Amino acid sequence: MTTLIAKDRYSAFFNAIFSDNNKKKILVVSLLIAMSFMLHLSTGINKQLSEQYFIGWSLVAVLMVFKRIDKFKKPPLRILFILISTFITLRYWMWRTSETLIWTDTLDFIGMTALYLAELYAIAIHFMGIFTNIWPLENKAASLPEDLSLYPTVDVLIPTYNESEDIVKITAAAAVNIDYPKDKLNIYILDDGSTVAKRNNPNSAQAAWDRHYTLRRIAKELGVNYLTRETNARAKAGNQNHGIRHSSSDLLLTLDCDHVPTKDILKTMVGWFIKDEKLALVQTPHFFINQSPLEKNISVMQDAPGENEMFYRSIHTGLDFWNSSFFCGSAALLRRKYLIEVGGISGETITEDCETAFFLHKKGHNSVFLNRPLVCGLSPETFDDLILQRSRWAQGMTQILFLNNPLFTIGLKWYQRLCYFNNCFFWLFGVSRFLFTIAPALFLLLGMKIYFASVTQVIAYALPHIIGSMMLMDFMYGKYRWPFFSELFENIQSLFLMPVAFSVMLNPRKPSFKVTPKGKGVEEDYLSAMALPFLVMCMILILVLPVAVIKWFRYPLYRDVILITIAWCTYNLSLAMASFGVFLEKKQIRRYHRLWAKGKALVFFTRLKETIEADIKDISLSGLGFTFKLNSILMPKEHITLETRDSYGKKFNIEAHITKIIKHDDAYTCGCEFISSNTTPFSTLVSFVYGDSQRWVNFWERQKKSPNPMKLFYLIIKMMLNGTKIIFVAIFQFIFRPIKIYIQRLFSGRQKIQVSDEG
Repeated sequence: MTTLIAKDRYSAFFNAIFSDNNKKKILVVSLLIAMSFMLHLSTGINKQLSEQYFIGWSLVAVLMVFKRIDKFKKPPLRILFILISTFITLRYWMWRTSETLIWTDTLDFIGMTALYLAELYAIAIHFMGIFTNIWPLENKAASLPEDLSLYPTVDVLIPTYNESEDIVKITAAAAVNIDYPKDKLNIYILDDGSTVAKRNNPNSAQAAWDRHYTLRRIAKELGVNYLTRETNARAKAGNQNHGIRHSSSDLLLTLDCDHVPTKDILKTMVGWFIKDEKLALVQTPHFFINQSPLEKNISVMQDAPGENEMFYRSIHTGLDFWNSSFFCGSAALLRRKYLIEVGGISGETITEDCETAFFLHKKGHNSVFLNRPLVCGLSPETFDDLILQRSRWAQGMTQILFLNNPLFTIGLKWYQRLCYFNNCFFWLFGVSRFLFTIAPALFLLLGMKIYFASVTQVIAYALPHIIGSMMLMDFMYGKYRWPFFSELFENIQSLFLMPVAFSVMLNPRKPSFKVTPKGKGVEEDYLSAMALPFLVMCMILILVLPVAVIKWFRYPLYRDVILITIAWCTYNLSLAMASFGVFLEKKQIRRYHRLWAKGKALVFFTRLKETIEADIKDISLSGLGFTFKLNSILMPKEHITLETRDSYGKKFNIEAHITKIIKHDDAYTCGCEFISSNTTPFSTLVSFVYGDSQRWVNFWERQKKSPNPMKLFYLIIKMMLNGTKIIFVAIFQFIFRPIKIYIQRLFSGRQKIQVSDEG
C-alpha cells in the first residue's frame, strides 16, 4: 500500500514518465542494464593501449565539462554523470582483475591478494555509496493542523551520565523554550550518573550524591521531570528505556544532553507523523558549535565544511530516498507505539541508535530525514576523545554487520538491505587504508611484488579511475566535503580503527558502551600520545624514498614499478604529513564556544545615551561580537543594552558590558559579555543564542562551493608544512626528551652528592 509519505519520495520527473507505483525497481533495473552494457564494453574494447588512452581520458574530459553544467547536478541528468564515472571505474577493475594478478611466489601472492582485496573493498564501498546517493531528497517541514487539540503529545528525553551539570542545564532550559503546547510537552532529565548503585558505592558516593542533588535542583527550577534508576544496566539504551517506561506521550524526542534544541524543533518534525501513520522516525542533522579535533588541530580554514557535514547533509538525504535514514541517537523524534513494538531502544550492540532503526525498518515502518539543523551540540575536544567516539561507532556498526547480517535480514526491502550493509561495511575502511599505505613500502623495502603494471598502463587505466572517482566524490559531496579531505580524515583514523574492527570480528558481543567526553577544556598545547604509532608510520614512509632512489639505479628493469611506487609513496607521505597536525592538541579554555553568526542589533550605550545599529559577527552563550560606526569614544566595561530579533520575529532585550574594543577610523569591532539579571534571565539568553534554527542554517550556507584548485593546493601545502613541524616536535618529545630528562636528573644527582660531600 502506498502511503502519503511514499508519494513524496519521488521527483516530478518519475511521476511524469512512469505510471506504476514501483518506481524504485524501474530505476534500479535501468541502472543494472546500463551497468551491464558498460561491463560488456569494458571487456569487449580492443586492448590496444593507444585506444585505452583515448577512451579513459576522453571520458574524464567529458566529466570535466558536465561538472561545470548545473543541470547535471540534479536528477535525472545527475545519473548520466554517475554512469560515466562508473564505467571508468569498471574499466579499471576489469583491467586490474584480468591483467595484473600474476603468480611469482607464495609471499608475493599473499601481499598481491591482500592489496587486490583492499581495492575490491574500496570499489564496492564506492559503488554502494553511489547507489545510496543516486537521488537525494530534500524534505521540508510538514504542515501542522490549526486545531491544537490534534497535536500529538511529546516526551523530551535528555539522558546524561558524567557530563557537566551546566551542559545539562542549558539543554533542559532550551527544551522548556520549545514552541509547542505546554500541556502536550513533558521534559525528562534521565540521570545515569547518580544511580542508586553509584550513590551506594563508597568510591563514587559523594560525587553521585552531589550530582543527584544538583540535577534535581535544576529540574525543579526549570519545571521539568528528573529520573534516575537502580543501576546503569545497558548503558544509554537502558537509561532511555527507563525514561520510556516512566513516560506516556505519543512521540519521543531524544536529545543528547549537549544537544541544545531550537524553539521550532517540534513544529518542524511533528507534522510528518500526522501525515503518515506508518512513520516511526524523523531524524535531523547533528550540528556542532565547535570544530572537531580533525578540523581544529590541522588548522583547516574556517569556511571549510565541518567533518560531519557529508554524513548528515548528503549521505542521509540519499538514504532517505530508499526509506533507510536511520536513528542517530539524538535530534530524532520517534513514535512510541512502534518503538514499544520492537522492544524499546535496542541494546544488543553499542550503537543502539542505528540498531533500533534497523528493527523499526525490519517491521516495515517508515523514516524521514529533515535536512535542517534543529540542535546545536558539542564535538569531542581532543583527538583521544574523538577516537574513543569513532571506535564505538566502528565497533557498534561492525557488531550489527556480524550479529544481524543486513544483507539477509527478512523484513527489510532489498534496497534497505544494501543501505544498511553499506553503513556497516564502511567501518572496515581502516584495514584497506592501512594496506594502501604500506603497499609501496612492501615493494621498496622488502622487494615484495604485489602490483604488476607499467607506467603506461597506469596512465591509461588507473589515473582515469582515480581522477574520475575524485571528480564523482566532489560532484556528489563537494558542498559538504572538500576534495582530498575524505582521504585525510580516513587516513588519520585508519591506524586506530583497524584493530577495533578486528576485535569485533573475533568477539562480536565483547564491546561495551563508553561515553564520549564532551565540554572538556584543554589547559595548554600538548602532543597526544597517540602520535607515536603514527610517527613510526611516517618515519617508515620517509625511509622508503632514499631506498627507492637507490633501487632506481640498481634495478633498471624495475624502473616502471619503482616510479609507480615512488609516486604512490609520496602521496601517502603527503597525506601523513598533512594529517600529523591533528595530534597537537591546542589550548581551549573558553567556557562557551563562539560561532560565526550574522544579524542586526540596536545597541544602546547607557553612559552615552546613544543608540546605534550594529552587525552581529559571532555569538556564544557568554556574549557576542559586533561591528558598528560611532563618533564617540568608548570606555572599558561600557554598559550596553542589545535589542535584536530572531527569525521568528521575537524581540530580545539583553544587558551586557563591552569586554574588547578595536577601533578602525570611525568604526568599532567589539566583543561583549552578557549580564544575567532579572531583566535578562538565563532562559532568555539560552533562547536567544540557541533557539533560532535559521542561525545554524546561515552558518551552514556560508560556504557552499568547493575551493578553487589553487586555494586547495595552498591549503594542503600549509597543512603539510604544519604537520612536518609537528613531526619534529614529536621526534624531540618521544626520542630526545627522555634523554634530556635523564641527563638533567643525572646532573641533579651529582650536585646533591657534591653538596653532601661539602657538608
